[in-house]
Amino acid sequence: IHTAFCTGLAKVLKGDDAMLEYLDLSDNKVDDPGVELLVDALQNNTSLVALKLERNNGISTHGQIMLPKLVNNISSIKATLQSKHTLAHVYVVDQSVTVK
Repeated sequence: IHTAFCTGLAKVLKGDDAMLEYLDLSDNKVDDPGVELLVDALQNNTSLVALKLERNNGISTHGQIMLPKLVNNISSIKATLQSKHTLAHVYVVDQSVTVK
C-alpha cells in the first residue's frame, strides 16, 4: 500500500466506531509517510492491541521512532498518565516490541 491507501485507511481508523484489535500491514510497502498517517489516525484509539508492520522496507529508523506515540501519549507527564492506549505489541522488522 502506498501513502494514498494509508490516507484512506487513516480516515477509517479515526472513526469513533473503529473497534479494530489487530492490524496486519506486513509486506505492504508501508513507508515513513504511511507510518506517520497511521500514527496520527491511531492516536486516540483504545481498541488496537497489536500492529504488524513486518517486512516493510520503506520504514526507516525515523518511521520506527514515530511508533511509540501509538503506545502512549508522550507529550507530557500528565498526558502519559491519562493515556488510554491499549496497544501492547508492535511488530516491525521481524521483531516484536512488547509494551508492559
